Amino acid sequence: MIKTLPILFFIYFTLYTSAQKCEYEEYFRFTDLAKKAFNTENFKDARKSFKLAFKETIFPLGHDLSYALIAANETKDYEWAGQIAKKLAQGGVPLRYFIRYKKKKWHKEFKSSFNSYNAYYEECFDQEMKKRLLQIEQNDFEFTTKYHDWRARKIELQIQELIDGATKIVVDFKSFKEKYGFPNEREMGYNYIHIKNRIEPYKTDVLMVHIYQMGTPIFRNNIHDFACEGSLHTNFEEVIEKIQGFGDSTGIEQEMRARYKKFR
Repeated sequence: MIKTLPILFFIYFTLYTSAQKCEYEEYFRFTDLAKKAFNTENFKDARKSFKLAFKETIFPLGHDLSYALIAANETKDYEWAGQIAKKLAQGGVPLRYFIRYKKKKWHKEFKSSFNSYNAYYEECFDQEMKKRLLQIEQNDFEFTTKYHDWRARKIELQIQELIDGATKIVVDFKSFKEKYGFPNEREMGYNYIHIKNRIEPYKTDVLMVHIYQMGTPIFRNNIHDFACEGSLHTNFEEVIEKIQGFGDSTGIEQEMRARYKKFR
């Protein structure tokens, strides 16, 4: 029995450390390097770093895949380009996005199989969840725009309008979290913007920053876990540490009254 203890400890330690691993920590490190290389048109190094990143998870993020697809085509890695296109299509990116690649070697076969990829998206991803998140993000954008117009004295708002507008954003996002969980591309699929014909990240980080600025630091103890799940960048904890409102972060009403006093 005594001889088996070191073996059992090793097994336990291996399982424990594996469970503790932050899945997207190295992923984000490599994608940051990849995008830095991409921005200088060093597509070879970008491809290398993207491939290393994608080995860290079975679910690369949509915005990163869109960059990787360009890097793959620029370096004539057409087999990998076809694999990336398939993953994007399975995540909800429509066929029109790939028209720009219609002369590439992989496109014909990809197009012939597109309906099956789209069927996978419709079956495996929660489109209601996605629609609800996008609506909350739009509401946040509209309220933030209105607030900045008020601060610049382009429009007038009463204090209660500011409190109610901010409260709705926070309440809606908390309700979303309770019903669906924290926003994640694994659940919703990729954020394809039709009017821009682009794939963009969801604005969950922007939404969270605004909510913290409203004096409501929600889900503070879970930020690290959300980042390790790929919902937020792993540097987001550093971002929120620097957020300061005009109040004392004890709630929306206290924050908005502090702002009203400062700007009116």
